[in-house]
Amino acid sequence: MAGVYKQNMMKKLVFWSALVVLIAPGLRGQDAVAEEATPSEEAAAVPVVPAEDTAALEAKVGSEVIVEGTVRNVGRGQNDGITFINFGDRRAGFVAVVFAAAYSNFPDGFDGYAQQRVRVRGQLEKYRDQQLQIKITTADQLEIVSGESAD
Repeated sequence: MAGVYKQNMMKKLVFWSALVVLIAPGLRGQDAVAEEATPSEEAAAVPVVPAEDTAALEAKVGSEVIVEGTVRNVGRGQNDGITFINFGDRRAGFVAVVFAAAYSNFPDGFDGYAQQRVRVRGQLEKYRDQQLQIKITTADQLEIVSGESAD
């Protein structure tokens, strides 16, 4: 009885070993796909779109993008506690929106962004089907840049 049991176990061992040999190369490929991208690879995958290029922005609604342009002005809603970092016309151009709940992430406020070349990173949305915007919740979504412009 022990001999039959041992033979069955050996057959199972050979079967499973062969199966692992056949499948393992495919698993290695899946592991490579599952690896996380490095920050530089991730940044390279996110497109930089000029704030003034409305057509390019429209094409990216719903996607994560980096929008670059010169901030025309920074304003705050009278009653709602929302800060608007405007890159274009007040109601038509691209805007980065910061709600009061995120203000603690910006101890220096927002006035320093006015008239600066800035990159904004986040999910591009269309507010009320009109205004192109990105909602800002953390300071790393805003970056003052220098050098060549995206225009």
